[in-house]
Amino acid sequence: MKTHRVDGHTSRLSLESRRLTGQAGQIAQAARALYEKKGVAKTTVKDIAAEAGVTRELVYYYFHGKKEITRAVLDDYIEDLVESAMVWNENREFGKTRQSLRACVQAFRRSLYDAAGNERPMIRVIEELGVRDAFDVRAVRETVNALDACVASEYAQFHKVEIEMVYEMFCVVIFGMVGLVKLNPAITDEELMKVVEQTLHLDMEDTEPPR
Repeated sequence: MKTHRVDGHTSRLSLESRRLTGQAGQIAQAARALYEKKGVAKTTVKDIAAEAGVTRELVYYYFHGKKEITRAVLDDYIEDLVESAMVWNENREFGKTRQSLRACVQAFRRSLYDAAGNERPMIRVIEELGVRDAFDVRAVRETVNALDACVASEYAQFHKVEIEMVYEMFCVVIFGMVGLVKLNPAITDEELMKVVEQTLHLDMEDTEPPR
């Protein structure tokens, strides 16, 4: 990942995806689909090859075995989460803090839950693998790295930052939101917005873009 300036004032993120492409990506996507449908333990390399429409030999050409394929699936999930944050960042309107925060909370929900409030299949997979805690740590670290490089730096140019240890507070917010929604699935977007606003001491007044 690398950051770059746009129009001399807005820091945006140029994201170099680590998502596999080509036949390796096709195999990883096939494994992901099967893991989500029938579970990790019940999926074999033979199943993955059949789902991807390739031979087992080709699977082993790209991956040493199922464990390495599984790591690629986890990488793919991480990419989904980071890309969700980056799509939100690219679509937000400069200076519209409340509007942007609402869209951020909505993107957060969509990344973990479907419209009915059910957990995404990703959650079942990482819990079956027993890596939920390690996955959450990595997902938060990589998402905060991305947000800190663009959103935090832009905000600091046009608002007074009322907190110290900004990076660490971003981590607290994301970990906290994940736990809070698990604790209280009925919590509203407005309530989550208020939690973020109060934790980060955000200035919610709109800001005019630089001339």
